[in-house]
Amino acid sequence: MSPLRSRLQLLKAFLWIFLFLGIGELIRYVSNVPIPGNILGMILIFSALKFKLIRLKDVKPASDQLLKYMVLFFVPYGVGLMAYFDFISFYWMMLCVIAVVTTLLTLYITALVQQKLEKHE
Repeated sequence: MSPLRSRLQLLKAFLWIFLFLGIGELIRYVSNVPIPGNILGMILIFSALKFKLIRLKDVKPASDQLLKYMVLFFVPYGVGLMAYFDFISFYWMMLCVIAVVTTLLTLYITALVQQKLEKHE
């Protein structure tokens, strides 16, 4: 595959991702739902992939690139936590318990959803 064709596929993949992000933000803005637009966009792109409205190969190049550098997306949040050092140091035990409980809950719900999806296929 030529480098130009590869870059065009990457650009197309990013356009798909940002299109769904934009649609999610638009839905949040218009309907004033209490769900962030990026989450709505993820739900929409998941639905489009599930119902085969778009193909996985159309978004895979961009998603692979984003996953490759995902660690960098967490740096600003990690630095931002330092602004709340006093709060975290005071409530550290409660925050740890909440983190463990929500992680276990997320794993459980993810497993249930996975089982449901596997039954339908």
